[in-house]
Amino acid sequence: MSFSPDAFAEALSVFATHERMDPLMLLCKLTEESGELAEAVLVQRGYKPHKTLPADASIDEAADVLLCLLLVLSRLYPERSPAQLATQLAERIDGKLERYVARQPMAQPEH
Repeated sequence: MSFSPDAFAEALSVFATHERMDPLMLLCKLTEESGELAEAVLVQRGYKPHKTLPADASIDEAADVLLCLLLVLSRLYPERSPAQLATQLAERIDGKLERYVARQPMAQPEH
């Protein structure tokens, strides 16, 4: 399996020129966004029946979490170009995804 770094490179390029929060602040932001994702999942699964959110709120919040992660990387490694960071991230994802898939039981064929 091969994950394309293009998925990250454009966002990292934008962040390299526009975002100036320091890594600690971004970790706080990541924590906030992760909490919003958790809440969206709880609402979607019916654990918070008193709250309502749009149907795709979990997807929106997951996108926010991913963007925050990219922001953290762009601030932690300012000496690396967006293309370098995107390539390194894609390589790591490939390796981790292969290990994850290898640990999963095979799906039973449906009859």
